[in-house]
Amino acid sequence: MGFGLDQRYWAAQVPAVTEGNRFITFDHRGTGRSSRIPATSMDEMADDAVKLLDHLEIDKAMIFGASMGGAITQHLALNHPDRVSGLILAITWARPIEFMRRQHTLARKVIEQMGEEEFTQVALLWMFSPQFFEMGAYVIDQLMASLQAPGAPQMMGAEELLGQLDAIEKHDVLADLPTIDVPTLVVSGKMDVMVPALGGREIAAAIPNAEYVEFETGHGLMIEEMEAFNKTIRGFLDRIT
Repeated sequence: MGFGLDQRYWAAQVPAVTEGNRFITFDHRGTGRSSRIPATSMDEMADDAVKLLDHLEIDKAMIFGASMGGAITQHLALNHPDRVSGLILAITWARPIEFMRRQHTLARKVIEQMGEEEFTQVALLWMFSPQFFEMGAYVIDQLMASLQAPGAPQMMGAEELLGQLDAIEKHDVLADLPTIDVPTLVVSGKMDVMVPALGGREIAAAIPNAEYVEFETGHGLMIEEMEAFNKTIRGFLDRIT
């Protein structure tokens, strides 16, 4: 899953994936119910995922990463190619993008000076399209409520969030992506202001024979355009498995 989020946010995709596949989700270090050890790099978080595969005695898997999770997935595919049978890279990027760098500078200030809850409110404005705020306000409110629902995992603290930002800012693998030789689906959103669609286009151009699909909304397209997104995922899985 992506920046600041835990495995609960895969819920919208679970039915589509499990229709024909086993879907293993987990919390990154510092998130959800995992240990509160801040991340230091994408390579470290990719290694964590491989250790999970080892623990579960899984030799190879299709790796599905969204946003920061898509960046981690790229490192996993490059560092451990023998463990990867295919890739789904959603709303993600492969090199430093100046627009994103400026967002991260602002995000740091909000986290450090205003706190984690205020940062979450700001991040929502980057996550969803204006239309969705008009039509899907209830869904957004439910997402916010789930963060502090009884029994929910503890929200990420400033140290963990800043650790993930540090890892994000070191992510730069675009030049290495042509070495990936597994079936790959890349998905972006035309209105994405958190991870611009140009990031996904660059990835699809760099990975040989990658499929590319661009949706009409923004970074929250996995929720905003759930039915169409899930149909795309299911179709890709059916073609290659």
